[in-house]
Amino acid sequence: MDEKKENNIMETNPPSPPPPLTWRDGAIPLLALALSAIFWADFGPERMDWPHWGVPALVAAHFGAVLAVLGRQVRINAGGVICTAAALVLGLCCALYKSGEFLIINCFAILLVAAMGTFALSGHMDCGAGSAVPDAIRLSFLAAFTRLSRPFRAVARAFRTGRKRTAQAVLAVLIALPVLAVVLWLLTSADAVFAGLFDGLRLTAPPEDAVMRVVRVLVLAPFLASALYYIREVPAPTPAAKPARDSQAALFLPVTALLDGVYIIFCIIQVRYLFGGASDAAMAGGWAEYARSGFFQLAAVAAIDLGLCLLATGEKRFQSPGGRALRALLGLLLALTAVILLSAFWRMRLYIGVFGMSVLRLLTLWAMAVTAAGILAAARKLARPGFGFFRTAGTFALALWCALNLAGPVRLIADYNVDRYLSGDLAEMDTAYLRSLGPDAQAALDRLDSMK
Repeated sequence: MDEKKENNIMETNPPSPPPPLTWRDGAIPLLALALSAIFWADFGPERMDWPHWGVPALVAAHFGAVLAVLGRQVRINAGGVICTAAALVLGLCCALYKSGEFLIINCFAILLVAAMGTFALSGHMDCGAGSAVPDAIRLSFLAAFTRLSRPFRAVARAFRTGRKRTAQAVLAVLIALPVLAVVLWLLTSADAVFAGLFDGLRLTAPPEDAVMRVVRVLVLAPFLASALYYIREVPAPTPAAKPARDSQAALFLPVTALLDGVYIIFCIIQVRYLFGGASDAAMAGGWAEYARSGFFQLAAVAAIDLGLCLLATGEKRFQSPGGRALRALLGLLLALTAVILLSAFWRMRLYIGVFGMSVLRLLTLWAMAVTAAGILAAARKLARPGFGFFRTAGTFALALWCALNLAGPVRLIADYNVDRYLSGDLAEMDTAYLRSLGPDAQAALDRLDSMK
């Protein structure tokens, strides 16, 4: 009797059929193989020279695969477009300019920005949200590891649902690729002229190296396929945000008041000894040593103040008892932080005036500009708590970083140092350091040699 009831229930409520298998499901494993091959072609242990044309090629191929997989599901939004454009620009800069420091930073920046752009285009996240960066990292791990079985299930479903031709085509390509690679390796090893047509592919490597390349491609491809299957799925609706319970303003009043008091004393000293040029500063090892000794500490203090201001800002908190006093103290905190940031910039300017510009010092100036923009955005949020701080400050930081890369940082450093040396403002010229920066500094060095 129970078995009959169960059968009746199964007949009246049949399980929902799986979504239909499309050509995109079958194309994803092939796209993943292609992306994996492009990645290892540029980042393999035998392929780390310059220029890195594979970086812009990989970024372009990645977003091409994303658009192909999403199709009409793509969500055109400002955050996705900005992040996609920024990833493409930074990838192009990796090929145009040779700088080891910028190359490493750009590779990490591209990974993050490309992930944000991908999930924004697929509708899984909002790039302008305050948790955009943590969300991008979290979704990247979910996408790479939670759909690993999908390529195999897609092929199996193709056979079961009557799409044998699609499955056979995918399997045929998967079989043909390694066979073609072996044949090409044999032919390039047998004929030097034929091998010259494939110099960029490095098909004349020893067999063990070729096998390792194939293994690397096959190991990475399933994770890329998992990510492509993940972004195809319609994101689950986000639950309604719970109303934030703003704590009382009294919790932030003591720490803000104490910091303001300390900063007022510190700023008075800066105005007298650093900006005013009092001789006491020179007694601590000279201007350069005085400037170098406290720069990074001041930058860290500015970052702490900015975080405190963002944490304490809230419309309900300002309406609670003591809210007006908290807002005034936070405004004073931002003003004093601006003076501290100016002190840090002044110290770095003095240090650069003695020892010249370097990659690290240029990166430091960029960080100070971003911090200054953060202070202005925090002041705006203090006036209007609903202001999108992270959207504004993040966009500015990304735009300024792309502009710095496009300007040619090595060329800027070399031109600055040579110009300062020729004008007599820089006592010594470290030509060995400029040569180590790469070919972008050669024009400035040639100009220096012609003036000797």
